[in-house]
Amino acid sequence: MASPDDFTAPDRPAVADGRLGRIVGAYLLACLAASLVRTVGLILEESIGRGFATVLGENGAAALVLVPVASTIVIFVAAAPFATACLMVAESRRWRSPIGYLVAGAAIGPATQILVAIFDGSTAVPSAGLSALAAASGATGGWVHWLVAVRSAPPAPRLRREPATDFDDAESSPP
Repeated sequence: MASPDDFTAPDRPAVADGRLGRIVGAYLLACLAASLVRTVGLILEESIGRGFATVLGENGAAALVLVPVASTIVIFVAAAPFATACLMVAESRRWRSPIGYLVAGAAIGPATQILVAIFDGSTAVPSAGLSALAAASGATGGWVHWLVAVRSAPPAPRLRREPATDFDDAESSPP
């Protein structure tokens, strides 16, 4: 039976053992951070116009816990296709810079908002303020992901390459 080392692709980056759990955990924390930023932004938006006491009185204190938890679940599911694509690119190219994760998060936020609106059946275009809030919450999620999964982890290793031999040339043949 062949060993896994027999199927290595030369010079192809791979996710290191143990990093996948860190990446998934970081994604969950990033979703939580994004939902907290989104919730705080929505509360601030409503509080400016009507006052915090009125907003809290109408929604109740439990909403301060329920909304971020529910938002985390929605973000975790809805952002998954976009986040997976970005993470595949980042891992395959061995990106370590926080700027890439911030920019990707800022793009994923509004994309997720649009995806949720499509599945919700909404035909209204999100306001500029909501889109900016989605971008800010996404950027925060990207930063949290970078902190947990990238900054504190070693880079993904390269797969082991077999040493070159004289017989690797198409023109050469064994004696």
